[in-house]
Amino acid sequence: MEINIQNLDNERIELDDRCETDFLDQEIQRFYPEQLNLHILVDKFGRDVRVDVKLHTTAHYTCHRCLAEYTAAFDIRDEQIYQIGEGKLDDSDEVIQLPGNTTDIDIDPMLAEMVLLNHPIKMLCKEDCKGICPGCGADLNREACRCGSAEIDPRWEALRKLIK
Repeated sequence: MEINIQNLDNERIELDDRCETDFLDQEIQRFYPEQLNLHILVDKFGRDVRVDVKLHTTAHYTCHRCLAEYTAAFDIRDEQIYQIGEGKLDDSDEVIQLPGNTTDIDIDPMLAEMVLLNHPIKMLCKEDCKGICPGCGADLNREACRCGSAEIDPRWEALRKLIK
C-alpha cells in the first residue's frame, strides 16, 4: 500500500483503508487470511513524515496445547518516521531516509514488520487450556483422562520412597 505525500504540506491527514495480506510471508499469511483494516495518520513536518498505523484483523490460530483451531482479534499500533532527502539523520535507528524526489511511501514493509513482531510465540485458545493427555490423547478441556493409574517403572521406586 502506498501513501501519496507529494501534495502534503506540513499538515495531518487521516486515512481508513483495507488491504489484502499478500505481501506477508506465506508462513505468517496463513494465520492472517482476512483483510487488514487500517487507520492511518500521516503528519508532515519539514522534511519528516510520521506515519501512525492502527491495524485490525481476525487471526486464525491453532492452540499449542490442545490443537483446537480458534480465531482471535489482532489489534496493533505502530509508527514510523521517514526523512525525505539527504542529510544527517536525527536518530538513525528510528528514522528511514528516502530520496528527495519521493512522492509515495510504500508502507507494506512496515505492515509486515508490525504483524511479524506482534505474532504470538505461543498460541493458546484460552489462558487455562489444559491441553492433551500424552498417554491417552484425551482433550483435557472436554473430557477426563482415560489412562487410569500408570504403572511406575521399578527403577524409580527407590526415589518414590524418599518422598514418603
